[in-house]
Amino acid sequence: MSLLLPNRHLKTSSSLAVHAARLYKQLESTSTVGTAWLTYKSIFPDLPFERFVLTLDVLVALKLLEFDGSVLIKVVGRNAAQD
Repeated sequence: MSLLLPNRHLKTSSSLAVHAARLYKQLESTSTVGTAWLTYKSIFPDLPFERFVLTLDVLVALKLLEFDGSVLIKVVGRNAAQD
């Protein structure tokens, strides 16, 4: 069963794609992993850290988020197809 996109077994609100979009919207342009975790917990208080990591993985895979050491950097306004 996929967690990325909603289907008949997974509600839209529980999909990783929706979680990634909501977290991305709330993140500052740069933040630490700890700050991002606190943001995630404020949005999804009942979800575990593992789900947060999967959500970050989705954002990195979509090239919407980059890591620079311990800092997360939001990628804004760059076309991923150009890479």
